[in-house]
Amino acid sequence: MRVHRSIGGTLTLDLSREERGILHGLTDELVALLDERDIEQPGETRDPALARLLPDAYQGDAAASAEFRRFTEDELAAAKTADARALSMALQAGGPIVLEAETARPWLRSITDLRLALAARLGIRDDGDEGPLGPEAEPTKAVYFWLGYLQESILSAL
Repeated sequence: MRVHRSIGGTLTLDLSREERGILHGLTDELVALLDERDIEQPGETRDPALARLLPDAYQGDAAASAEFRRFTEDELAAAKTADARALSMALQAGGPIVLEAETARPWLRSITDLRLALAARLGIRDDGDEGPLGPEAEPTKAVYFWLGYLQESILSAL
């Protein structure tokens, strides 16, 4: 992976086929996760990744959180889905990915969402938390940290 900025201000992302595949698969999973919230049953325990992406507005007050969610969640989930799809569409085109400052924003938001979902799966709650130990968590942790590197690279290039 390489991210560089041109003299004109555009960013070029050179991603390997494997990196594109990982990002594409993750964005598909993110969209599916956001779509699944529509089939949640009242009283069900919310998926930890979904709870991290669409958190309660009022910790400790389920009624107030539910009311707030009723007015805001659909729009927030639609925005997150649109960002993930923008990233996915750019990945499907061949060659380097060229982003303007405006088109980099959905990428940055979507990468944040991907990292939040992975962090929830890994049990990472705070900065500096390394998540679970053991070989079964290592591939997911590697992707989590790689996404952080990608995000930092894009921000630095901007």
